[in-house]
Amino acid sequence: MKLTEKAAYIKGLAEGLELDPNDKQTKVLKALIDLVNEMAEEVAELEQCYDDVCDQIDALDEDLSGVEDLIYESEDDEDEDDLSCCGCGDYSDAAYEVTCPTCGKVIGLNEDDLGEGGMTCPGCGETLEFDYDEDELDDAEESEEQ
Repeated sequence: MKLTEKAAYIKGLAEGLELDPNDKQTKVLKALIDLVNEMAEEVAELEQCYDDVCDQIDALDEDLSGVEDLIYESEDDEDEDDLSCCGCGDYSDAAYEVTCPTCGKVIGLNEDDLGEGGMTCPGCGETLEFDYDEDELDDAEESEEQ
């Protein structure tokens, strides 16, 4: 039984007692019954508002999950595109960065990649050639460390 139904039941019981309406105790009892009835109606309204708010929060949560999926999915794609160590997907050993002059993509390279003398840009397919001197690379690494 809901609170409003219980309050109506109590009111019916009090009316069935056929109490004297001019008696002080009857007036107090009637006032208490009216108070209980009003409180039960307020609680019922609050429960309805609570249910509405919960429904809105659930809808917002679903919408936010969709937005998070879009944002984090695009961030993951950007992270993978930042350094594409020869397209292999493993960026942990990328010691050098080269920017493709055609598409502007930053490519992560390691010493083995440089030793091959060139590669194909994973962004646009342009052939990139590397002409370097190992002594110059060693000097550059030492100056970066200091």
